[in-house]
Formats: sequence, structure tokens, C-alpha cells
Amino acid sequence: MMKNYKIHSIICLLSLAAVVSCKKSTAPYATLTDSKANTLIYIAKAAGTTQTLAIFPFADTARTINFAASFGGVGLPKNPIPVQFAVDSKAFDSLNVSRANAGLQPYLLFPSNAYTLSASSATIPAGGVTSNLVTVSYFSKMFDATKDYLLPISITGANGYKIGANKSIFLVAPKLQETKAVTTGWLATANSEQPAGENTGKASALIDGDLNTIWHAEYSPVPSTGYPYIIQFDMLNPIYVTHIEIAPRQNNGTGPTLFRVEGSLDGSNYTTILDNQSFNPNKRDGTYQKYPFPAPTNIRYLKVTLLQGMQSLSFLSEIAVYRY
Repeated sequence: MMKNYKIHSIICLLSLAAVVSCKKSTAPYATLTDSKANTLIYIAKAAGTTQTLAIFPFADTARTINFAASFGGVGLPKNPIPVQFAVDSKAFDSLNVSRANAGLQPYLLFPSNAYTLSASSATIPAGGVTSNLVTVSYFSKMFDATKDYLLPISITGANGYKIGANKSIFLVAPKLQETKAVTTGWLATANSEQPAGENTGKASALIDGDLNTIWHAEYSPVPSTGYPYIIQFDMLNPIYVTHIEIAPRQNNGTGPTLFRVEGSLDGSNYTTILDNQSFNPNKRDGTYQKYPFPAPTNIRYLKVTLLQGMQSLSFLSEIAVYRY
């Protein structure tokens, strides 16, 4: 009995020692302290990288992004820590020097009417490690879509606490980049097409990326009655189209000379985007003729109506669609 009692006592003492040891190892991290030694104030979201903002599609209402200040160190702050922020002109100039060295165009500073800050300061509460959020509201329509913009916001003061290297958040409003739309799965139709021969002859040849295949108005067994020829594409989902490019048939220069472009979201109600556009069917050098839209246009269905040509029959090699 005595032996069991001793064993039980030893187990209890070891358990108590483990608890005490555990408390000693964790206590410093939960202790409230007003010491500024070995502490840092920083912006966690920055992480030394830029934050790319969504600019397109343009909107009348503001979009937002949030950030906060954080506390790092042994223990927790005994008192609230007020943290101040400001647009950092030195960081702006430094990044532009780096861009110039890399052969890139310099950033422009956000226009003053393109953004607002909800506050120029935030507070890390006593016993906490993260401040309340600061919100940047930005207005996409205030940016020139052909330019890159930067807004660096940095911590400028933290009530005497050391400010860490990650003291800034870099907000970038990038210029819009056009890309060629991927046509996989698109449905191409025409009011007249040659079902066989002539390197396919169907409207689908216009979006296969091959200059050697063509769409051709029907000539057999029933010849087409002539212009206008209507070519339509269902792009499956709405996209913002910026321009189209057209390539003529490469071995025959008697194709269309005038056309119209319309767009639709539902396939029933069309809006004219470009009208009475001239086309040179005899420019058979493998290049495309470009037709910019007045503005990026959100459409799912694209209609190209060929209005006139060098002869009653018509043909084209490719129609490429570019988008944001």
C-alpha cells in the first residue's frame, strides 16, 4: 500500500512540475507589457509585394481594399498603440527607379480624385496584435486604362515603437492588356456557306487560326444570291471585346469591301458597334486588318454583316476577336 502511495505521489509531483513548466514557457507571450524592446509594428498584408487592384470592368461605384497594422514581439501591448499612415513619396520614387532600370515605364501616382482613405491612423488595442481596418476606396473610371498607377501607403509613426521593414502597402492599378480571345467551343454560323470544298467553306473556318482555311458563300449546289452576308459567333459567355481583326482570303482578292459589326448579350437584341467599315480584300500578305471598338463592349454574340464586295460571291480567311 505504501509503495503504491509513493508511486502516486511521484506521478502527482511530475504532473505538477509539467504544468508549472508549461506555464513558465507560455506566460511571457501572454504578458501585457509596455516595453518597446524587441517589438515591431508593420503592415502584414504588404509582405513586400504589390497589391493589384481590379480596375476593369469600369464601374461608377467604388471598389475597396483593406489593410491594418500589426504588432510583433514578446508579450502583448499593455496600452493601445496608435499607428499613423501616409502616402509615401520616397517609396514611390524608389520603385520608379527600379522600373526605369528594368526598362519599364514609370508608375503614375493615383489621381487625387481616384481614391479615398477611410482614416490616416488606426489603433492596435491593449492586449491585441492587429489594429482596426483602414479602407482604401478607389474609383476605376478615374484611371487612364493605358497607364500603370501606384499608391504606396506607409506607416509613419507608431507611438515610439520600432517600425518593421514591411511598413508599406503598394497598391497598383495596372493598365489594361488586350488578349486574343480563345475561340474553343465557339459556334460560328452564316446565312450562306459552302458545305464542302474550298478549304472547308464553313463559317467555323473563320475562327480556326489558320489563314489557309476560308469561309465561302455557297456556290454549289445552289449559288448564293449575293450580299449581304451575315456571319455570327456565339462566344458562349459575355466578354469585353476591344477590337476585331480580319484577314482576307490569301489566294483571291475579290472578297468583301464594306461591313458592319453588331453585338448582343442575348442573341436577339443587337446594337451596332461599327458601321460602313472599309476592308481591302486584296491585301493578301498574311496580315490582319484591325478595327478598334469605340469602347470595350460587353457582348456574348458577335455579328459581322458583309455589305458589299468585288463580286456577288464572298469569302474570308479569319476573324480574330480581342478582349479585356
